[in-house]
Amino acid sequence: MKAKERDEWGVLEASHMLSDREITRQTWLEECFPPWGEYINREMERTRPKAGKFHLWWLGGPSWSMKIRNETFLLDNYAGPSLVTRYENSGDCRNTGADHLHWMRLNPQMVDIWKFKRIDALFITHHHSDHCDIYTVKALLETTKAKFIAPKMSAMALRGWGVPDRRIIEVKPGDVVKFKGVQVAVEKNFDLNALQTRVGIPEGAEFNPVMDDAAVTYIFKSPAGNIAFIGDGTYHNGFYGVGQRHKIDVCIANMGHNPSGSYDKLTPFDVYRVAKALGAKVVIPDHHDNWACTYQDPDQLEWIVKKNDPNMKTVVLLPGAMFIYPDDQDIGRYKYPDWQERLDWRKARYTLESE
Repeated sequence: MKAKERDEWGVLEASHMLSDREITRQTWLEECFPPWGEYINREMERTRPKAGKFHLWWLGGPSWSMKIRNETFLLDNYAGPSLVTRYENSGDCRNTGADHLHWMRLNPQMVDIWKFKRIDALFITHHHSDHCDIYTVKALLETTKAKFIAPKMSAMALRGWGVPDRRIIEVKPGDVVKFKGVQVAVEKNFDLNALQTRVGIPEGAEFNPVMDDAAVTYIFKSPAGNIAFIGDGTYHNGFYGVGQRHKIDVCIANMGHNPSGSYDKLTPFDVYRVAKALGAKVVIPDHHDNWACTYQDPDQLEWIVKKNDPNMKTVVLLPGAMFIYPDDQDIGRYKYPDWQERLDWRKARYTLESE
């Protein structure tokens, strides 16, 4: 496709849809996926965070991008399809007794993973395929100089995919990863499903993991504030210790519906408990939107936080939303822009007759 057929934000021009041309399956895939084109890629490139602010983009599900000072990061980005997991290698199946589970993806793909001009690092909380994503890894490996930061079991998967050791930073709780203008503390996590999951671990590799090998929490520290990402962590009072060791401004935690006999996602009340244990000022749920079997509206979380701690703020985003801290901590529910500022009554055409 020619560059002129997309606008400055990488979005397909509508006029291109009206031309008489050959359409193949490849044409359809290239023009329609990802649905947002390169819009967020380019928004990230143009954003210049000021000192005392950080910018986050929620990419749906567990996936985030962020800019702090001059650094650009991805965290747990998932660019893959719907999935099926099976008992022999899935913690979600082994911990529930399910022979297999279908994970039908709901949220759209928000970024073009092959079109990033700069990513400094991809952070991976654990080796589940929707957090340690082969599509994202292969794209960044080829098109950027990104480092891949991951706990032991995820790092094993990365090596199995051909990521060279010089680009892998294997981490454990207690480590600190440093970039210009931001430090990332690696902390304890408590993800019982990750501990039982073998997917992504090379055949023949030793598989006797402890929790610190399976999953970690990342705390991004900067003059703008500190953000904690807990991945798929399940509730544990160890998060109180994390909160005592670090000042947490924003907690981003997975949430979702659990059928009886399952604890794949945090319940809304447990999201609040984790945020409270961490001492967070703001709590943002994620992961509640992307799998059909665990989908849950965040309204229960808003009610629970309001009833239990009126001083804590809940922010509910939508896929593709940009969140600026501390500017947006009071927005409540994010609303997509309607481009009101672009409308011009002086150029509006009111007539119903052709001219």
